[in-house]
Amino acid sequence: MAALDSLILYWSAGGNTRRVAEAAAEGLTAGGAQVALLSVTDGAAEQLDLSIYPLLGLACPSYHFGPPAPMRRFVEQALRRQGVQPTAPTQPLRWGIAMVTYAGPHTGLREATPAGDFLAQGLQHLGRQVRGEWYTVGAFHGDLDQPNNRIGLLGDIRHRPNEHDLGVIRSNALGLATALRWELEAR
Repeated sequence: MAALDSLILYWSAGGNTRRVAEAAAEGLTAGGAQVALLSVTDGAAEQLDLSIYPLLGLACPSYHFGPPAPMRRFVEQALRRQGVQPTAPTQPLRWGIAMVTYAGPHTGLREATPAGDFLAQGLQHLGRQVRGEWYTVGAFHGDLDQPNNRIGLLGDIRHRPNEHDLGVIRSNALGLATALRWELEAR
């Protein structure tokens, strides 16, 4: 079966998104993919040729209904480096996944979907077929936000993402890797 070279780029302030990115990498690896995992703040991330990876994952938390500044800058720079074509044609055998962590204390998942939409649009503008938008609940880490971890719309989210949440990501990634490897093999 064909190899699936994958790159997951993430930004994480409190560790929730890093843990989700690591779980995705574990699932992809279990599905036979070769996975590189890197923070967008690592200087090496800016030097990467994203087009060589059949699967590109982008992961970040949702901050005030959008991606945080480091991820926004990275995606915008990647779009400038690659050069977006009119109609953003999908490249053959090039896929993407968007992963977002969120606390959602006021309106739940709706607080996170704009960040996921931004990541998915970035991937599509890079010519990738988006094969997943995965949202994972994650607790706030700042002292001022602790009440939102207990009494927000999603209930008590302390200690999340928990092992169940990360297991869902691993399972999604394993299934995706298996499907994409078959698609590579069919070509």
